[in-house]
Amino acid sequence: MKKTQVLKRSLLTLAATVALGAVVLSVPTPFTGDSVIAYAAEETAEVSTIEEFDAALKNPAITLINVNQSIQFKKNITDIPNRDVTINGNADKGVVINSAHNSIYGKQNKAGTNLVTITNANIVGADSDGRFFTGGAGNGPSSYGWDVLAKNVTYTGARFVHLSEGKLTFDGTNNITTRAENAWVHDLEFKAGSTYNGIAANKDHGQFSAFYFNGALIKGKATGEAIIGDRAKVNVKIGPQSTVNHYYPVFYDKVQKVDVGAGATFDVDAAGVAFQFIPRADYINKKPTLNLASDSHVKFNGRGGGNYATMKLQYYGSEVNVSEGAELVVTGNSTKAVIESEYKGAVINLNAPENVEIANKKANSKLFYSTNTTINGTDIGTISTWNQIGGEYTENPVSEFDGGNFAVNFGKICNSKTLSVTGDLSQQFKMENYGKISLASGGI
Repeated sequence: MKKTQVLKRSLLTLAATVALGAVVLSVPTPFTGDSVIAYAAEETAEVSTIEEFDAALKNPAITLINVNQSIQFKKNITDIPNRDVTINGNADKGVVINSAHNSIYGKQNKAGTNLVTITNANIVGADSDGRFFTGGAGNGPSSYGWDVLAKNVTYTGARFVHLSEGKLTFDGTNNITTRAENAWVHDLEFKAGSTYNGIAANKDHGQFSAFYFNGALIKGKATGEAIIGDRAKVNVKIGPQSTVNHYYPVFYDKVQKVDVGAGATFDVDAAGVAFQFIPRADYINKKPTLNLASDSHVKFNGRGGGNYATMKLQYYGSEVNVSEGAELVVTGNSTKAVIESEYKGAVINLNAPENVEIANKKANSKLFYSTNTTINGTDIGTISTWNQIGGEYTENPVSEFDGGNFAVNFGKICNSKTLSVTGDLSQQFKMENYGKISLASGGI
């Protein structure tokens, strides 16, 4: 292993004299007062073997590791000292890191958090149990001390990271393919302008979400967040080979807020459930929320799944907010419904969206399985509806309504029955009759 220390000093006061047409740089002239010096230092390890890689990770002075040749783990690399460290995998030079059945384990640390940056890396792990990094104590809650930033990473294996009490951030372009979840996290972020292509549960008929928010409660509250930055592109497939792996969605468990930034796209294709807030009484904000910023595009599709809805808003007061110019498309193929909101008080707020579509490809099946759910529409143009014919709904709509500003409340007890229609929308609108509805802005 070759270690290099990079030191850069820059003195901001420098005397110069000009004589006989030549420029002479003199020694800096002392002056009264504090001089300002810009200084940066880092310890870099150039590694070519797994032994050198292991040693560099365990050396607390090393903050940058360049992997210059392909390596394969022989065992777990444990007790990594707590400090910020970057692993440059040199994937653009053909380097492959094979973690096999093993993982890097960061030391448990409840006093603070350090960042592991994994960049420019092509990583292969065993699809049965391989994962690249494990933060803190390891498997599940109470594993403290580490966050991970992945930038331009390709990974195949069982899971990319276990980070139950940490934040996982993606930047650049990342392609993560796993037999189980893509990762365990407490919080998740896709940076502005980044691209993420994820495939979870990619073998047999295993039941896995894409991201498992399985960390501990914070002061008794579920605080997990998933943030998709402005102009980011997030594409996730769950169980692409299966219509049986139907239970788990893109984000599962202690996630209480999902924000989709302006101009971002968020596309989930699932065997069954694509998006869900689960029943929890400990959400920190009392009600979980999905927020679509202006000009964002969100598409949730459930390919089958029998009685499983594509979108499940399974807690009192769950809220979906669709901003001006945004798009929300939810499609399913379920005998039960496309959107399930059996807990009272779910609200879907549509503020002049570009496009909203909800469609059930299963014939004679309804759109909602709900109790006291409300859709509030602002500045809505034409609302088109189709009977429950199933399929792709290529036929013309059977009815059209002027939207304007309205509220429609439906779901007496776990059904789609329309309870009230107020505002500009016609009283003839009956949610229980439709297999597809489509609407856009422009009503006023």
